[in-house]
Amino acid sequence: MAAAAEADLFYDVMAQVELPRWSRGRVVLVGDACGAVSPLAGQGASLAVAGAYVLGRCWERSGSVAEALAAYERRWRPEVVRRQRGGRRGASWFVPGSRWGAGVRRAGVRLTGLPGVSAAVGAAMGGRPGPGVEEVSAR
Repeated sequence: MAAAAEADLFYDVMAQVELPRWSRGRVVLVGDACGAVSPLAGQGASLAVAGAYVLGRCWERSGSVAEALAAYERRWRPEVVRRQRGGRRGASWFVPGSRWGAGVRRAGVRLTGLPGVSAAVGAAMGGRPGPGVEEVSAR
């Protein structure tokens, strides 16, 4: 029975690629192509839409494609980097690397049932809200 269970076991690696540049010539990366956080973080669609908005505003205000793409990356990358850092921190909570970590996670989940603890855990996991897209695109 154990051999059959082992034969059905599947695992994969979750990886994040960080690129030094998001554009080359007239080609630019947007959405998950440049700013994927993590499947566990659940921010992909909102970051993609916000990033597209920032790119559009940069394009609208720029005199050239190269200038627009440089402004987009300069304005949007710091927010993406901050969200990616938070996603990596959260991944260690959701997918602990040891039995001890799994025990801490189980205890933490139980504690969220206590008054006030759920809000504190949510704030710790989600971090502070970032700037609005209007603020980012205005920089």
